[in-house]
Amino acid sequence: MNTRLRHIILVAAALLATVAAVTAATSSAHNDLTPQRQKARYYYLEGLRRQMDDEPAAAYEYYRRAAAIDPSYTEAASAYGTQRLAAESDTLQSRPELARSLALMRPFVDKYPDEYNEALYYAYIAARVDSLKEAIRVFERTARLRPDLSSTLIHLSEAYMADGNVDKALDALSRYETIEGMNPQVTIKKISFHLSRRDTVGALAEASALVEFNPAEPAYSILKGNLFEMANEPDSTFAYYEKAEKLNPDYGAAKLALANYYRQQGDSAMYDSKTYEALLSEDFDLGQKLMMLEEYLQKLLTDKQDTARGDHLFSVLSEQYPYEPDVLDLAARYSAAKGNFKEACEQIGYAIDLSPSEEKYRGQLMTYMMADDRADDAVKTYRELEAHMTPSRNLMVLYASAAQMADDFDTAIKAYRDILRDIAPSLPLDTALAAQNIPASIQYDDLQRLSQIFTSIGDCHYGQKRLDEAFKAYDNALTLYPDNTLALNNYAYFLSENGGDLDRAAEMSLKSLDGENSSNPTYLDTYAWILHKKGENEEARKYQASAVEEAAKENNEHAELYEHYGDILSTLGEKEEALEAYEKAAALEPDNDNILQKIKTLKNGKR
Repeated sequence: MNTRLRHIILVAAALLATVAAVTAATSSAHNDLTPQRQKARYYYLEGLRRQMDDEPAAAYEYYRRAAAIDPSYTEAASAYGTQRLAAESDTLQSRPELARSLALMRPFVDKYPDEYNEALYYAYIAARVDSLKEAIRVFERTARLRPDLSSTLIHLSEAYMADGNVDKALDALSRYETIEGMNPQVTIKKISFHLSRRDTVGALAEASALVEFNPAEPAYSILKGNLFEMANEPDSTFAYYEKAEKLNPDYGAAKLALANYYRQQGDSAMYDSKTYEALLSEDFDLGQKLMMLEEYLQKLLTDKQDTARGDHLFSVLSEQYPYEPDVLDLAARYSAAKGNFKEACEQIGYAIDLSPSEEKYRGQLMTYMMADDRADDAVKTYRELEAHMTPSRNLMVLYASAAQMADDFDTAIKAYRDILRDIAPSLPLDTALAAQNIPASIQYDDLQRLSQIFTSIGDCHYGQKRLDEAFKAYDNALTLYPDNTLALNNYAYFLSENGGDLDRAAEMSLKSLDGENSSNPTYLDTYAWILHKKGENEEARKYQASAVEEAAKENNEHAELYEHYGDILSTLGEKEEALEAYEKAAALEPDNDNILQKIKTLKNGKR
């Protein structure tokens, strides 16, 4: 049973204790009772007293004894059933035991049908433990006996809906409206009931009644427009959305409805215009506005549109919500997406000032700093945040990555080892791993994480020129997760560059190109380079050409790709093509003396 329902039960049980006490006091005179009933009554009244004194465990036991002594004592049985429902016991919350609790309460509910608090409580609980027929029976009887309690009909309609009887659910709501008159919330509930069986005609009839009830309310016109959209009637949809906007020209919901309409119609210009107007309105809550804005900004960036509109939206939002960290967070993410990492750092820094305990903001700051080639500042940020919070594993990974980027390899390795211990305390860190000494308790996802960390440790050791340690770390990474493509690629490349086993390097590199990585330019470059080292230059040219092509598609070209391409072409005797590749490499890295020397050598050789 969920927490909310248990809370309702506890509150109701306390209220019903008072009802039960009055009922008990006015039932059979004491001198008319059998000895068995007198004894049961003693325990029952003592249970009431204990319950009123907030001693639920004691009350439960007294009620239990009373019901056991005289099972026909309806007041005691009902109190015992109610207390069982409220008990903190998994056993008593099982479906069979819940049914037994309701069975204990039922005789009282039927004996005193005019005790409407008890009846409604009983029916409410019955509905929520799937005794729907019983709930409906009692709700119907209560509605008949107490027509002044019109809210019973709302509960009855919900029970009928849960039981799959839409017609009777709608009838119950109509009976409510006969008593209370038109009620927008009830009408909206009727619309939802109609839609549950895809009855858009019935739903539209109810929506029309809403519009007639208050023709000046734009929300009702939007609702009717939404229903026409479901019925695939775009002209009527537009008419009601437009009507809503005319009723209140500043109503953001109407503008958003029109924006969605234009998007469905493929009118991107009007979609953009209405979305922009909606975001400038002040009648959305911040959460809605941020969701809309994030989608809108993503579209601006994806379509490579002018971002000035996005910048203006943030200036308006900043005026509307000057001290909202979430606004600053989105602004920072937008700046980062545009490549303005300095501004992103400044914006997320303000968010941190407003919400210093929000860890994700500090992680974003470190990420933006690293993207801005400020790895040292990211390391400093991490060390400062340790004074405010215990860093999560994600922050520890960012810290280690920042230290690695800053070439502080000792710090990075120490941090990575701390992460390994955090993930798998029993994993040996200083020996070569074998499948048999990997603890069986480590989950599959953690094996991948551990493998990734060992790969980073290998990269750090390689940066320190500690080749044996680097290769041992890569071996451990692949023992933990043999399909770690980054470990396969890095290990293969570094082996080939340091006189290692080229056949093994080629095998690992080719494996890294399996599946979704088949067009990864870095992995293609590695495999081509190893083939070149092996003297298989025709095959190498094919893979290097693919690497260059894929990098250009991704706008991720770098000098080494073209330098390698030039080396392969030069070996094949294709001097013109090699010179062209070297010149492209030099354009990307003009201070690379090695590339410049290769260009000079080729040009001199042509004379």
